[in-house]
Amino acid sequence: MQQYTRRNALRACGIAALSSLAGCSALPPDDQDTEQPTYERLDVTPVYVADGVDPSIPAEIETVSAPHNADLLVLPDDTNIDATQAVEWLTDDRVLALLGEKAETTWLSWVRSDAFRDVFDTQGYSESEPSPTLVVGAKVGLNTTTSRYSWGDAPANRDVLRALDESLVAIENRTPTD
Repeated sequence: MQQYTRRNALRACGIAALSSLAGCSALPPDDQDTEQPTYERLDVTPVYVADGVDPSIPAEIETVSAPHNADLLVLPDDTNIDATQAVEWLTDDRVLALLGEKAETTWLSWVRSDAFRDVFDTQGYSESEPSPTLVVGAKVGLNTTTSRYSWGDAPANRDVLRALDESLVAIENRTPTD
């Protein structure tokens, strides 16, 4: 009859633990996200990313080197683009995204301008609390629409890309078909 000793029990537990770890060196680290994000609109939209904007754009998203070739322009919050240029891009059916702490301040400076009021029926404007880090604006009919996003800390690249995609889908859903 075999006796069960503490030594035998520890040996069995040790073998079971070590055998379960065999081959684990091939597993990805916990902090690495191996699942590739999917996008409904962002991966079929030409994107211009201005100098001074942080997000890195994955290869599956088409980027262009000039604003006139883009349908989505990602601009820094402290851009030197004036309201007249912003209105021109919006009337050309381009979507504008401002990224940074002053995104809403820049957007509201455009909305309050004469150039903006001459073209769009603004129906007022409002400020968000907390102030958004990303403001995405587009023309829908004679009006503009915005999506505003805030994150507690600096947003991760995937958060910004997901928000841009959500905004593009929402704009498409609000845009009347001809």
